[in-house]
Amino acid sequence: MTLKAPSTTAQLRLLLQRYAHRVSITCALETGGKLAPEVAFAQLETLWQALEQAAKALGIPDVAD
Repeated sequence: MTLKAPSTTAQLRLLLQRYAHRVSITCALETGGKLAPEVAFAQLETLWQALEQAAKALGIPDVAD
């Protein structure tokens, strides 16, 4: 049995789902007073940068360019 590599679309979908999940958790922690707004913002910025790098590694162009 040969395993087929996930398509770029499937990989992007997974990346976006993970990103959205982490953003949701971070926002909930900030809203609930468990994270300072500055810390939450820094975490969100780090998550965004990681998503951008992963998308670039998949060969997906940056829409801002």
